[in-house]
Amino acid sequence: MTRSVCAVMAWAASFAAFSGVAFAQSPTAADDSRGYAEVVAQSAFGNVTSQSFGGEFGYTVKPGLQVYVDAGYVRDTTSSTLATSAQRIAADLTTKAGATSYQVKQPVTFGVAGIKYLFPVDQSRFAPYIMVGGGAARVEKNTTFTAVNGSVSNYVTLGSDLTGSETKGMVSAGVGVEISLGSMWIADLQYRFGRVFTSDGLNINRAGAGVGIRF
Repeated sequence: MTRSVCAVMAWAASFAAFSGVAFAQSPTAADDSRGYAEVVAQSAFGNVTSQSFGGEFGYTVKPGLQVYVDAGYVRDTTSSTLATSAQRIAADLTTKAGATSYQVKQPVTFGVAGIKYLFPVDQSRFAPYIMVGGGAARVEKNTTFTAVNGSVSNYVTLGSDLTGSETKGMVSAGVGVEISLGSMWIADLQYRFGRVFTSDGLNINRAGAGVGIRF
C-alpha cells in the first residue's frame, strides 16, 4: 500500500475525531437504508494527471457493512515506460522520415467489487469508511506517429509495447467520508488506490467526490 493511502486513512480517522463525534454501536443513517447508488468524478494521478468518471453501487448486508461494485473510466494512465518508448521511436523515425511528432495515451476501463465498512458514528451526518475489493481492468495503449515524409508504417511496425490492449486483474482499496444530505441524498469525499497487474504493473490513484441516493 502506498504512503498516500495511509495518509488518507489517517485523515479520515482524524476528521471524525476533530468533528467531536463518538464512535459507538448506534445506528447511523446508512444503517437504515438497504443500499446506495452514486456517480463520481475524480482526478486521477500518477505519472500523468488525468480525469476519471464512473459510478458506485452498494448494498447493506448488516449495520455498518456493505458490499459494493465500483466501475469507471480513467482517461489517461500513461506510464513513464510507455512515454519513453514512444519518444525513442519518434526520434528514430525523424532520421528516416523527417520530423516526426507523436501522441500517446493509455486509458483504462475497470470494474471492481468488494466490501465497505462504515465506522459507526453517534448522531452525526458524517460517516468515515474504508473499503477493499478486486476485479479487472482493460488497459489500452494508443500511440500514433505523424511524419512529414510519408506513412510511418513504411518505416516501422508498432509492437505491443506501444499499441493494443490487455485485460488484467486489479485490486482496489479506498477511504472516504460519506455525508448525509437529508434522508435520501449523500455526498461522498473519497480516495481510491488501484493496482492493475500488467506486465510492468500499473498504479492508479483517484481522488474526488460522488453524489448519490440511498434507497
